[in-house]
Amino acid sequence: MTGVQTCALPISWRRVATLGSRAPGRLLIAPQDIRTADPTVAADIYAGYFSFAGKAVNAHGRSPFELAPPSPAWAAALASFAWLRHLRAADTALARANARALVDDFLTMGLRNDSLPVWEPRIAARRMLAWLSQAPMILDEADADFYKRFMRALARHGARLRADFACVEPGETRALVSAALAMLGLCGADMDALQRRATRMLARELSSQILADGGHVGRNPQTLVDLLLDLLPLRQVYASRGIAAPNELLNAIDRMFPMLRLLRHGDGSIALFNGMGVTVPQSVATVLAYDDARAAAPLNAPHAGYQRIEAGGALLIMDSGRSEEHTSELQSHSFISYAV
Repeated sequence: MTGVQTCALPISWRRVATLGSRAPGRLLIAPQDIRTADPTVAADIYAGYFSFAGKAVNAHGRSPFELAPPSPAWAAALASFAWLRHLRAADTALARANARALVDDFLTMGLRNDSLPVWEPRIAARRMLAWLSQAPMILDEADADFYKRFMRALARHGARLRADFACVEPGETRALVSAALAMLGLCGADMDALQRRATRMLARELSSQILADGGHVGRNPQTLVDLLLDLLPLRQVYASRGIAAPNELLNAIDRMFPMLRLLRHGDGSIALFNGMGVTVPQSVATVLAYDDARAAAPLNAPHAGYQRIEAGGALLIMDSGRSEEHTSELQSHSFISYAV
């Protein structure tokens, strides 16, 4: 239903348990989730209203993980657990208990709901990052049984993502999966081997995906925002653990900042090119707040194929990249995003 790419030999949840990933005895650190959170969403979730991707569902006292999703996008958003940040922003005992109950529901019934894209690599990686970031909330006042099941679930997610990595098509999902695995290796106790392996995976992906001028090979500006929202906390966790981050990670972040500034309009939004949807300005502002250089926006990105022209109060951003249909020729296409 969601275009999930699967390996030739699908692995069941029970089979994942035999892949040899030992559960961490404890978590050493919880990464920061720097995405914008809205504590008012926590009240809606507690009341049983789950609003994702333009669809709202009233669970009527049932778990959302046993319901038929109204759309594939809603199902993907639910299974990603990215919404946990809203419960943490509420910072109440009720929100923490609700978060733990919903994770418990997922482990009990969500994994058996075939209408949810549970093991799509992009969704599983996003869920693991959300669980790691929100672990202090999820585990607050948790009993020993839940704590052990949660740790085993993290290990099984890591095992499944490693097993499926070779089946993931080249692109940003491979960067996301490798970043999630690196984060698990850094956060979990006695997971040094995973951390080293995932760090190498991440370095390879960033080297192949982030161009010399900071653009992404897919040329969708949203990819830069999404990657930075994950890579910036990862960089901090490397530093907090006293482990050297790969140069490929540090260099990729440094190159992506100027590229975002090139593509940014005066109102904080990002130019709409190559599949880019409407930007949440707060996300872009959050990302750029980590840019120590804060230099003027560059005017030319020859590798990514974008140009910027400013004059007075006018701004023009142009996609001058080569058309995919003519990659062997000198022809190019031009699309313009402008503001006055």
